[in-house]
Amino acid sequence: MTLHVALALSALVGSAILLLANVARPAAAVALVASALEVAMALGILRIHAAGVPLGLALGLALAVTGLLAWLRASAKTAIAAASVVAFVGVLQVLVAVQAHI
Repeated sequence: MTLHVALALSALVGSAILLLANVARPAAAVALVASALEVAMALGILRIHAAGVPLGLALGLALAVTGLLAWLRASAKTAIAAASVVAFVGVLQVLVAVQAHI
């Protein structure tokens, strides 16, 4: 298992926990969809190309923003930890995408 797959899976699990914990449901649903797309792309199941927009950057921003929103609204320790993981994975993806285009 590569680091990219492990991070994508951890974001998927974290966003599923957020959705089940009823913390910021719309944000958790967006994070779940973004992380599911990321896992499918990391495993080679799905290939998506967008013209002019780095998809890693878009998915990373979606994870980072929704993770931050869920973290701000969470009160339980489990939800806070899950939101932190989702936000951290999103920030890492954004940094990698930005570094690749510099």
